[in-house]
Amino acid sequence: MEKSHGNTWLLKRDPKIRGLFIGIFMIGFTAGALRFLFPFQILNLGGTEALVSLGGTCSAIGQVVGLIAISRLIRGQRSSLMLSGLLLAVFALATTLARNSSVLALSRLFEGAGAGLLILVIIRVSCEFESCRGESVGTLLSALFLGSAIGQGLAGVLVGYVSQSLLIAQIHAIQTLGLVLFILSLAILGLMLPQLDQQASIAQDHKHFHISHFARTLLSRKVIILAGVYFLYDFSHGFYTPILSIVINHNGVPIDQIGLGYLVGDMVWGIMQLYAGRLMDRIGHILPLVLSLVAKGVVVFFYATVSTIYSLIPILALAGAAEGFLEPARNDAAMEHSPSNGLFHDHPHYYLVHAPGASFSLAKHEHKHSHTTGSDEIVSVLQTIGILGFALGSVGGAWLLIREAALSFLVLVGGFMLILAGLLSITLYQKNAESTSA
Repeated sequence: MEKSHGNTWLLKRDPKIRGLFIGIFMIGFTAGALRFLFPFQILNLGGTEALVSLGGTCSAIGQVVGLIAISRLIRGQRSSLMLSGLLLAVFALATTLARNSSVLALSRLFEGAGAGLLILVIIRVSCEFESCRGESVGTLLSALFLGSAIGQGLAGVLVGYVSQSLLIAQIHAIQTLGLVLFILSLAILGLMLPQLDQQASIAQDHKHFHISHFARTLLSRKVIILAGVYFLYDFSHGFYTPILSIVINHNGVPIDQIGLGYLVGDMVWGIMQLYAGRLMDRIGHILPLVLSLVAKGVVVFFYATVSTIYSLIPILALAGAAEGFLEPARNDAAMEHSPSNGLFHDHPHYYLVHAPGASFSLAKHEHKHSHTTGSDEIVSVLQTIGILGFALGSVGGAWLLIREAALSFLVLVGGFMLILAGLLSITLYQKNAESTSA
């Protein structure tokens, strides 16, 4: 357990956090660039805005696989990070080689699986820093979003530069950048955090799964409320974010300026998370969670009105400032309201024995099992609920686009969903107050 060190930043005093920060930053950089290029390349390959939204669904499915399946098979921090980078490299290679928009959309399965695995690494590490859990999760998420911000910003600028300098079409410029990002992903794998422990950070000695025991852990009032918050927040983002850059581009903002706006917004987002985590360790997570969701929902209403870089940057900066408190707040809330608990039992194991000159006989011994349901497993379920919300939002958005709904309508619905999630978070605050006074 990490002890308090006054005003000294966790990033400064803990080498493990520093190593993770660098690795997650680099993965976030590559992922941010690829996600920014994705919708434009889908259109370049002859796809539609609806296919862009369905690509978000593929990413969500991949995240579920990463959270539920891959994360249970691979527990080591170093190996998890390396696999996350490898899955991202597959997506980068698809961006380079894909000649069919549907193939590129399906390749987001790999990107999603890597992202889901990465989130679980952040949660598992943060569970180890109980006295400064908010700062830990905020610091590591900050690395992810700062990397993503710089990746998006550079991708938008570099597409225009490569296209003009090499006199090639945008589709070929994006393929060239995809190749560069693929090579960068492999380089990250080669330099990935050798100081991290290869073994799992959380003891795990069970070999099978008890659904009833796990369900009892989940069925608490606060966890159910948090599940609703996760679902609504991600449903909103699945509904409008896959087509957001297209909306802004259709309003007359060129791709390089969109990338610059995303750079500013996500930089603010990432920096705010560094401070948000420390603040939550002092005042708790509920008030930041409520205010962040409501403020972000209000800001989203203005996305559809953006028509110049001068309106884009302030709006995205405000969104980044609002959302900077959200990820640390909801993940800290999930860790607090999902304490570890164990189940112990034994049962007989039967086996054949054979002695020289005697026949085979059946013997048995009692085999003891220990099953620990940790915070990371509960958080993985909440993250999965959120991802399913994102997938449903993406499918719903694609369906509306097929029916020729306005792109701006999807953005407005997304803003309402965020405000609704904020109102639900107020219910969490009321339940917390009641339990405290009881």
